[in-house]
Amino acid sequence: MIWNTNYQKLAAATLFTLFFAGKSFAPKCIVNGVHVQDYLQSHYIQSLQQVAKAIHENGLENTVVIGYDTMNEPGQGYLPIPHLDQLSKDDTDFKMGLTPTAFQGMLLGSGIPTKVENWEFKWNGPKKTSEIVVNPDNVVAWLSLAELKEACDTFGWKRDPSWTAGCIWALHGVWDKESHQLLKPDYFATDPNSGKRTDYTDYWIEHVHQYVAALRTIHSDTILFVQPPVLEVPPKMPSTLERIVYAPHWYDGLTLVKKKWCSYNVDFINLNRGKYGTGPLRFVRALRLGEKAIRQCFVDQLKTIQDEGLQNIGSYPCILGEIGIPYDLEVSDSSNANSLLYFWNWCLSFFTQASKVSETSINSANSPQNRALDANFNALEKNVLNYTLWNYMSDNTDKWGDAWNGEDLSIFQAPAASSAEIKNSECNNDLEAVVTSDSVAASSSSSSTIVATPNTSTTTKKTLWNAAADDYMDRMTNASTDSLQGLLQQNQQQVNIRNVVSLHRPHPVLTAGTPTSINFISPTESISAVFEYTMSYKSACNGPTEIYVPSCYFPLPPEQTKITVNVGTWKVQATHDNYWTLVWSIEEGDDIPEAKLKMEGVSII
Repeated sequence: MIWNTNYQKLAAATLFTLFFAGKSFAPKCIVNGVHVQDYLQSHYIQSLQQVAKAIHENGLENTVVIGYDTMNEPGQGYLPIPHLDQLSKDDTDFKMGLTPTAFQGMLLGSGIPTKVENWEFKWNGPKKTSEIVVNPDNVVAWLSLAELKEACDTFGWKRDPSWTAGCIWALHGVWDKESHQLLKPDYFATDPNSGKRTDYTDYWIEHVHQYVAALRTIHSDTILFVQPPVLEVPPKMPSTLERIVYAPHWYDGLTLVKKKWCSYNVDFINLNRGKYGTGPLRFVRALRLGEKAIRQCFVDQLKTIQDEGLQNIGSYPCILGEIGIPYDLEVSDSSNANSLLYFWNWCLSFFTQASKVSETSINSANSPQNRALDANFNALEKNVLNYTLWNYMSDNTDKWGDAWNGEDLSIFQAPAASSAEIKNSECNNDLEAVVTSDSVAASSSSSSTIVATPNTSTTTKKTLWNAAADDYMDRMTNASTDSLQGLLQQNQQQVNIRNVVSLHRPHPVLTAGTPTSINFISPTESISAVFEYTMSYKSACNGPTEIYVPSCYFPLPPEQTKITVNVGTWKVQATHDNYWTLVWSIEEGDDIPEAKLKMEGVSII
């Protein structure tokens, strides 16, 4: 099973079609006196209403929960496929593995062996490699008459007599089960009610209206996080929808599919949008070679996504609802170039201090995971984009990854059970210096620093990984509100063997104005960490700018971290086990278009 291609296959394509447009294209599908489209949508919406009701009743609105996402990564089903017996002619569409046409999927689901194209993913797009006969054993996906009766008795369903067992698309005359012939190749291309070309957006927006209206009967001012189909241009949103946030998803597809950090990449979003013209040469124009070009390629793609949101969704915030990398990346292949690099590093080792982290370690600055993740973060920061990182999976293992569909994107992985004791990395240690509430001194100019009070005892944390799921749930269940903070701190002490360098980067939490630029240089053994933040200061704002600072690469100033600002003063507001909070105050009565802060930290030790 391949996540990306499931959208076009029988089960997912049928369900999305029924969910969004079943009344138009499958009018015979009526259950318990209700059309299956209304049945599916009403149950979906009511389930979220139950969640909203619980949140409302427990006083969590606009504190813990500020809003709700629309359906996660919705599919378009069969809408509006022009020819059910043909694959898409768009050579930027993702094809990988067995790739049946929509009609071939219908045949296969009815137990009819069918020869299907097999595709591989190359640097210049998908390429057909062979044809394979699929389902030679005549396995049927649809419920038989006996299975259908059992299901209806079990779940209390009563189908309309016109909805008989078997393929619903054969039932609606799309193809003939006896002759195996396609009768209506353009069945989904035209709306049977209006006669106009089918537009998935019309059905999707209608559902979104019903969804948000239902939620706002409970959470009246909820924010709606709008998520159209993945990598598609967002539709024009009606002005009647207010308090919304554009929440698209984006992944570096090449790395995600190949599970390898390559020396090349493709500007896929802009290629897909037609920026590079037509013909085969457009793939060459969209090709990016080398790390610097790849990083800029990511910046350009997220810029396009952000701009499309402003143009189509409106002047609303944008948050990348998902972004991340696969951690099960291949190590670099042996080659002449790598051999030369190894020889050069071997020579340098006689004149430089050896790194404590192996170059092959995931926690090395030069690991493919760190380079890929830093390129993703850099693209977000260059566009000053909000984001939620996918994902944190507490049960992630080296063998099974995220335990779902072969994915392994969790930023956290516990050490194997056989590891009796593992020291936390430096980023997980207590701060070696703290600033107490009565010893904080604010800076008086752009070059001033505060005095940190060293902590005389530094504890190296150790942990034994025994946390089975039931034990964790017991602790969560028995935790009172008063002990929640202690419980969180206890869980934070667990060792993360995916302590990737670029995860640890400062970010603004509150800004007294409008952020205009973020620049972060991730540290290596020879390069120190640097964070630069620029904002347009607004004097009308109440309160200072607050910045989260990881202590591993930015120890408390002034000994190892230098901080400069071009206006205002700064101070260390609070310290915690692994980070501290910097507060930047500006007392000017006028707006300042370019207020700058710079932090210079340390390299990897």
